[in-house]
Parts: sequence; structure tokens; C-alpha cells
Amino acid sequence: MKRKILSILLSGLMVLSVAACNTGKTPTDPATDPSNTDPEPVVVDNPGAAGTGDWTLPEVNWGSGLFNGKTLIDDHFEDGEAFEWGTYSNGGLFELYTENGEMVVDISKTGTLDYSTQVSRDGFELNQGGVYECSFTIRCDIERSFEWRYQINGGDYHAYYKEYDVPIGPEPKRISATFTMEEENDDMPRFCFNLGRFDGMDNTSHKVYIDDFNLTLVDASNAKAPKEEEKPLALKINQVGYKPNDNKKVVATTSEKVTAFSICDAETGEVVYEGTFADERVISKNGDGDTYTGDFSDFTAAGKYYISVDGLDNSYTFEINDNVFDDVAKATVRMLYLQRCGCETTKELADVFAHPECHNTEAKIYGTNDYIDVTGGWHDAGDYGRYVVAGAKTIADLFMTYEDSSASRGDNYDIPESGNGVPDILDEARYELEWMLKMQAENGGVYHKVTCEQFPGVVMPQNETEELVVSPISTTATGDFAAVMAKAGKIYRQYDAAFASKCSEAAKKAYAYMEENAENDKTGFINPTEIVTGEYPDGDNKDEYVWAAVELYLATNDQAYLSKVRELTESTFKGGLGWADMGTYAMYHFLKAKGYMETPVEFNLPADDTRSIQEIYASMSDVDYVRMKFSEKMKLFAETALENSTTDPYFSSLRIYPWGSNMTIANNGILYRMMYNMTGDETYNEYARYQIDYLLGVNAVAYSYVTGFGEHAAEHPHHRPSQAIGKAMPGMLVGGPNSSPADPYAIKALSKKVGGSCYCDNDSAYSINEITIYWNSPLIYLLQVYK
Repeated sequence: MKRKILSILLSGLMVLSVAACNTGKTPTDPATDPSNTDPEPVVVDNPGAAGTGDWTLPEVNWGSGLFNGKTLIDDHFEDGEAFEWGTYSNGGLFELYTENGEMVVDISKTGTLDYSTQVSRDGFELNQGGVYECSFTIRCDIERSFEWRYQINGGDYHAYYKEYDVPIGPEPKRISATFTMEEENDDMPRFCFNLGRFDGMDNTSHKVYIDDFNLTLVDASNAKAPKEEEKPLALKINQVGYKPNDNKKVVATTSEKVTAFSICDAETGEVVYEGTFADERVISKNGDGDTYTGDFSDFTAAGKYYISVDGLDNSYTFEINDNVFDDVAKATVRMLYLQRCGCETTKELADVFAHPECHNTEAKIYGTNDYIDVTGGWHDAGDYGRYVVAGAKTIADLFMTYEDSSASRGDNYDIPESGNGVPDILDEARYELEWMLKMQAENGGVYHKVTCEQFPGVVMPQNETEELVVSPISTTATGDFAAVMAKAGKIYRQYDAAFASKCSEAAKKAYAYMEENAENDKTGFINPTEIVTGEYPDGDNKDEYVWAAVELYLATNDQAYLSKVRELTESTFKGGLGWADMGTYAMYHFLKAKGYMETPVEFNLPADDTRSIQEIYASMSDVDYVRMKFSEKMKLFAETALENSTTDPYFSSLRIYPWGSNMTIANNGILYRMMYNMTGDETYNEYARYQIDYLLGVNAVAYSYVTGFGEHAAEHPHHRPSQAIGKAMPGMLVGGPNSSPADPYAIKALSKKVGGSCYCDNDSAYSINEITIYWNSPLIYLLQVYK
């Protein structure tokens, strides 16, 4: 009979139910685990039955601080008890629920890996030197093995303590083990039951039952006290720096009013400039309190400096120089080279991130026995998948950069093609385009992605060797493909006419597929059951269709494409500069070519003109009608964002920070620059430039979000090569603050944070600190334009 114990919940714990999402990866690798010198676990068969000896549940002692006998977890799965267990699947198929006072793992399919079916528990700490006892009861309705482990929740996911290949069956077992935490304190570890495939198993459906789970700190005498939380530096500046004639601002976060600041020489400490803060106090919406802004735009002397304010710590250092952005601008482009797939990246050009050819086998087309060559392209993000929609957004930004910034057209970015007479930014884009061409099917449709069925562990790219699978065609991928290929046909004509022609024909073929299939696609791409890698779902293809029609019209001057643009514009479509919302690319390119129309549009009709507005619209040419609609839409987007940016101390338009918020910040910088290019409004130009300041340190947490650049830059991205090597690849823009963190580490670490303060520099926090090619690309645009 189970003893009933009143469970008093620790304050601040959050109920977790974490499933795999775009990039939620929780692999475990037994080969990385250190040897274990703690006592062997105690196993009691059929606990509580007659003849099994004296066995009772551990005593419960909740409390703060570190003390002997402190209860960390005490779960009995009774009705009314908070359920704090989560799931992770990497090919497994199962349900998790409670029934009759037990936690039930109802497994339909184990998957192929030991961790393909995983049940986990977060919300506790392990302190170095502490001695812990873990105990639980477990049974299964078949004979099988499993693993249980306490592990780091990120990086290489190595175990602090584990028991592998533990046999269980229909008779309950009480398992108890004592272990010492040998490593540094971990305030967000994870306990895991790995219930995937073990030797000798088939995929027979079965259930595993778990009860009376307890974790106790039995000996705290040598336990290391937790570190106090570090507060962001109060003085926020662009940690890379400023050009001499840039607008330059420092933001102070302080509860006490500040009036004056000094700029000091970084080497000598000599005061070289004295300035004042504005009287206005602005309350930050990021939970970091009162802010005051100082302007030092009139200080233009080249050098390296820091800012000093009485009563506050000095700012991080920054530089003033005409070429201050050259290195970071180059590194953000070179990041794409370092993400190349299917080729060797050399020691000379890639340094420690060099790797041999990877992912160079043919890939199986899902649902068939056919294989095709889809080598090449860029690894999309922290894993090694390649996705057409992500690549298309990246290429669109590179093409805009090439067109809007003559400074971007250098041929010396230290990539293999440097010095070939073609701007390196186009060489890099072409590497992705060549791969995208391989992703087009005979019918003109474009396959959505190529990945393995499951996410890899923390390995270098050449060590992901599972079979590659080409996922089905999607209309969003096809529309994006048509747009960038049409644009490529124009841009590359002067450099390689044959390649340009190939791109143009591929664009037309993809567009024909859209004509036949776009309207009937009501769901967008959905991952096949066996594939758990990033889905990039998008159920609305109208913005991709508009973009494709615009680019083909501008490339060919064929009125049929313009007619389709008008038809699609007469109803709502999504604007935006993200992989899911592409409409702003279409609008900007059209208006650049045909002219921005001041809004609201005034028709200056004679007094006796009695036509309705619908009749007036019908009388307009296709070009003027589309100009009007696009101009209105872009102005609305830009004015809405700018209103927020001008009232935020950090120049941010965001109040709720989405996953990948730094892309939104950079995209808004592009939007503002677009409006400046079309209208000449200097306010847009100023705030486009301020988005760079935000990303490089003028933000609530005083981080430079670009790896390798800034005194206090992100160092621990969720990025497999960086994790495998133990060093952050330089020039990557991390995702940034997320008001709704979606990984266990960030959920706990940021539970008391809001807005732009919801950031942590940890490679476990994939919903905060992952990287992607299409987060880098809008920053590439801004840095090239303003360098």
C-alpha cells in the first residue's frame, strides 16, 4: 500500500510539458559520460510486498538554502498534485499521463535511439560537492531495459550520474542510488528516463509505470553555494562602436537620477569629453527600471573609450573609427561560408571550424524509393538541416544588400571564390542557389527541406551520417524559390549569363506550379510522421505568391505577372521580412522600380465626378493600383513600428519579444531603411541605424548579441559546431530575448523576466540562443549599408 505524503510545492516551479519543436534537441551520448565512483544502486523487487524487507519513502523536508535531508523532488502522481514532467521525442511515439496514482508512459513506437522516447523532470538544482539520493518505483508490462540519468540540459548533454540498460518487467522495482555532484553547480539540470530502443527490443507497444519519485540532498556539508545572479551593466553602449559622424547615445538604467557622464580614454582613463543626460526619465518596459539617455554625437575623435558615471560601474569599451564596422560586417557574411554544407571548409579559411565534406550522399525522396543529389547549400541553424524557405529569406537579404549598398560588393571576404571578379556576397548567395536548383522537382514544385529524420547529437557536420530525406514539395518553398530565382536571373546576368538563364527558367517553372497548386493548398507543409526536424510551417502562401509574381514581372515585364499581382493585392496578404511572411520584399522591390506613392493618395477629382472609390480603383492602371496599395501597406507597417521605436529607450519597436526577436529588430532596421530610400525621411534613416546599436549592446541586458564582437558578447550559442568545439563561431547573431521561452532551461532561468530582459547566454536555451542564417542576413544588410 502506498504511503500518502502531503506534497508542499516549492515556490516558483513551473509546470512543464515540453515537446520537440523547431529545434528542441535533447540527445544523450553515453560515450561522453565520466566514470562513476558512487555506490551501486539499491534495487528492491516488488516493493511493499511481503518478504521484501523494511522499505519506506524518504522523509520530506522542504526549505530554502542547503541543508542535510533537503527534499528537491517528491512526486507521487496523485489527483490534485501538480504534474511537472515533460516529454521529448526524436522518432518515438508515446503519451504521458497519470492514472491510479502512477505516471504512465504509453509507448506506441520506441523510435530507433535510446532517447527517442524520453520523459524528463526539471525544476531542481545540483550543487557541486553535494551528496544526493534518488529513488523511484518502476514497472513495465513487457520485459525491457531503460536508462535513467541526471544530465546537463544542453551542450553535449553528458550525465552527472546515470544507470544504463537497467532491466524492468511486470513486477515493480524500487530503485535507489546515491551520487555526488562532482562538477560545477548546475541550477537547471534535467532528470531523464530514456525509454527508446535498447538492444533486443522491437517496436511492440507497451506501457511503463513510474511512482514515488524522490530526490533528496542527503549531505550538504560540502555543497557549493549557488552564485548570485549577475545584474546587467547599467550603462549601455554599442560595444563595437560608432563612426565619427554617427548619432551616439548612452542609456543608463538606474533608480537614481543621473545628470552627467564622462567619456574616458580606454588606455589612460583620461576624461576626454563631458556630457549630460536628458532630464526626461523613461520607464523601460523590460522590467529593468528607470532609464536616462545621454547624447555624445558631437564627440568625433577616433579612439577607444568607455563611459563613466558617478555611482555606476563603467561601461564596456567601444571604439570611434571610420572603419569601425568593417570586421563585424565581414564576419557576419563569412558566417555563411562557415555554414556551408557538402564541401570541405579549409583550415586556412575556417580555422577551428574547418571540416571535411559532409552530407554528400544522395537523399531519399520521402515516400518513394528514389534518391537525388541535393548536396550543397548552408546548414540552416544550430543543427544541419537545409530548408528552402529559410534560404530564400537569406538570399533576398543578400540581394537587397548588393543592390542598396555599393560598399557590400567587395571581392575580399576570405571565401574560396574571393578574387574571382564577382562580389563575394553574390558568390555566397550562389552557393545556396545552386543547392536550391537541385531541390526543384520535374513538375516545377520545390521540395521543402532535406534533413535526416531526427536531429543529430552535438557533433560536427561530417559526423551526422544518418540517411538524408527530402521532404515533400510545399507551395511556400516553391513561391519563395520562384521569387529569388527570378531576381537571380537579373542580378547574375552581368557575371554569368548561362547561370542567370538557368535561374530564370527555374523561376518560371516554379511559378507555373504555383498557378496550378497554390490556391488549393490550405494547410502548408506538415512534417511527415517519421520526420521530427524543423517544420517551418506556413499555411498561407499568398505572400509568397505575390512575391513570385512581382519578381517575375520586374524580370520579364510580362503583363500576365502584373495582372496576378493586382489580383492578389485586391485581397489581404501578409507583409513582413521573415521566412513565413515575405510580402514586404515584393512591395519594396516593386516600389523601387515603379515609384513610391505618397499616402494617403489624393485623386484631385473634379467636383462633378460621382464615381465610387471602387470605380476609381477599377479605372486605375495595374501599376498605379499596385503602387497605391503597396505604398499604403508599407507606410502603415513602418509608422506603427517607428512609433514604438521612438518611445523605447533602446530604440526597439517590440513590447512582446517573439522567438528570434533579434531578427525582428534587424528586419525593422531594414524596413526603416527601405522607407528612407523611398521617401528621404531622415528619421527612418536614424532609427534604422539605431537597430545596430541595440544588437551590439544598447539593450536591457547590455549584451552584444553577435558572437565574437563586443566586450560582453554572447559566448554560448545553441549551435552544434560551437558546442562541439567549445568555442563560439564568430559573427553569428543569436536569437535574443523571448517573452515566451520554449525550452526548459530558459523557462526556469527567465521566469521572473519580462520583455527585452528575457535573455540568457546558454547553449541549452535553444528558444533564446540559437542562431540561423536568416537571422544573420538582415544584420548583414544593416552593417553593409552603414559601415
